[in-house]
Amino acid sequence: MVTRKKPVKRTADVAAIDIDGEEPTQPKVPKELLVVAQEVKIVRALACNDVTKRNRQIRKLRKWFKLRANSSFSFTEDDFLRIWKGLYYNMWMSDKPLVQEELAEQLAQMVDSFDGNTACSLSYFSAFMRTMCQEWFGIDQWRMDKFLMLVRRMLRYVLRLLKQSKWSTELIEAFNNSMLQSVLAEQPKSRGLTMHYLDVFFEELAKAADGEITASQVNLFLRPFVNYMGTQRDAKLVAQCRTRVLYHLLYQSELGREYSEKYNAWKQMGFPTASIDDIEKHDSGFDEEDDEGNTEEEPQRATSLDPRAGNVDVHMPELPLNADCVLDELQTLLRTNEFNSKRRKGLRKLLQIFETYKNGEFPLGVRTMPKVEGTTLSELVEQKVADIEEMEDEVFGTGRKLKKLNKSKRKRLLQSINFEEVDEHNYDDIIGKALPPELQKKVKRNAKVRSSINNAWVVEEVNDAEAAEVAEVSKVAKVAKEANKSKESKEETQTKSKAKKAKKVEKSQPKAEPEAKPAAKKAADPPKPTNGWEAPLEAGEEEFFVPSRKQQLKQVNNTLQKSTPQPAKCLPPQASTPQTGSAKRVQIQIKRNSFYPKSDYYRQLKLSPALPYDADRLPGKSALKPHVMPGPINPNYKGAKRLFNDTL
Repeated sequence: MVTRKKPVKRTADVAAIDIDGEEPTQPKVPKELLVVAQEVKIVRALACNDVTKRNRQIRKLRKWFKLRANSSFSFTEDDFLRIWKGLYYNMWMSDKPLVQEELAEQLAQMVDSFDGNTACSLSYFSAFMRTMCQEWFGIDQWRMDKFLMLVRRMLRYVLRLLKQSKWSTELIEAFNNSMLQSVLAEQPKSRGLTMHYLDVFFEELAKAADGEITASQVNLFLRPFVNYMGTQRDAKLVAQCRTRVLYHLLYQSELGREYSEKYNAWKQMGFPTASIDDIEKHDSGFDEEDDEGNTEEEPQRATSLDPRAGNVDVHMPELPLNADCVLDELQTLLRTNEFNSKRRKGLRKLLQIFETYKNGEFPLGVRTMPKVEGTTLSELVEQKVADIEEMEDEVFGTGRKLKKLNKSKRKRLLQSINFEEVDEHNYDDIIGKALPPELQKKVKRNAKVRSSINNAWVVEEVNDAEAAEVAEVSKVAKVAKEANKSKESKEETQTKSKAKKAKKVEKSQPKAEPEAKPAAKKAADPPKPTNGWEAPLEAGEEEFFVPSRKQQLKQVNNTLQKSTPQPAKCLPPQASTPQTGSAKRVQIQIKRNSFYPKSDYYRQLKLSPALPYDADRLPGKSALKPHVMPGPINPNYKGAKRLFNDTL
């Protein structure tokens, strides 16, 4: 039997009592926490791995900025720091140049998405700069370019926003104060970002202003940079601020552009004058009114705010500069602060530069170029080449002549020279005389060719009388050359016939005929200019001869041969060599063979008195290597039978 309980009827009064006794389960959450949770959700969507989710959240973010700016919960800089954390990683994960450029443009355009609230726009930009200062060291070299582009685009749109507010002094001061806390701080967190900001700022200011800015408004932007020159301790950042801010403003001015144009023309002409002031610009006489029709027909070239591929110009208007403001700031810095001598010297130099600019003269750049007077560059090069060739002939001339001979001829030539008569003055002459006549002719011919090459294309003015004299001299020279050639041919035929008849020529007898020829030729040649070495000795001077390395070695060998005992008698060299009919003959020289003296043996025993060999001494270790197996495997072995694997 299944029993069922009867349902209990509840009255309305009991139900009301139960409702009053219940407590609320969920407490109320503050609206500030809900807003922070919403921001965290947005940041997670911005830093998501999915591209579609990231792009969708970027599109929603602009609308959310507009609604939040008009709500009761206004933005703070901490809110923007949280949002920029997600935007930073959104830019980090973007790939391909065009996608990165489009994303940078979208993030920069969000400066204008706060429905005219400039305070939110400035806090949005200051949060971006603080985020970049914190995350700069985590950016690798492959992602550096896109973040540099993002900094440039963000700065451009902020300056456009300041232009829309008609360059309000309050907004400019707020902007400068926010930059002094992040990128222009005294102790910067990232030097590279600061250098990029200094490099880019006034270029983007000129593009954003587009000529609609006054000198006083430019000075408002320039004042923190001048103070940065005095307060910053990093020398590299100070140099970057000086060159890319102050010098950049001088070069982009009217005086600077005139100087750049003049210098480029001076450089293209090859620096014809010693000073750049010697060049003047003349009008070409071209009338622009006559050619108005042609200019209207020509299409205008495309301009862009960023350099691009193709025939695209970057529009860079001029910024007006007032030197008085810079001078006042520099003077107040020098007057109020205490700097070291190096910093004070640099600030005074800047004072001088801007004072000269104020007087209407451009103070930077190259003004003079040193110019060599007397001789041109080509003449100097030819002169140096000739000097080097003369020096090489003096130092290496004889060595080069000897290298043209083979080994046997060189050895024979050196043996025929008596080195006792050789001096440092006559060394080249003696070797030149000892050279064979064929080699002497080749050396002279090479010297003539070299001199003709060096003296080629020399144009001189010659009178009629001088031309007649030159013609007569050339005729006489031709006749003399023909006579010399005939004499040389006769002498060569005579020497050849004598060489065929003669069988042996003694080495000790020098040849008289070949020595007479160069002497006669030398007498015919004009006397050469003598150097200081050939001049006679004066009173009080002494002459010292330093022998060559070869001569020193020869003297040492002679002394060693005299100190050693006499060599043993042996057979004459003719008896030791077999007399065969072959062309090659081997001569065994045993003149320097000597016996081993006993004094050296006794000295060696004193140095090492130990016995060289002991017959009773046993070896400490066997020379044979032990076998891998412990015992032999032999069928006649009577030990216990084992398998091969058991022995391992």
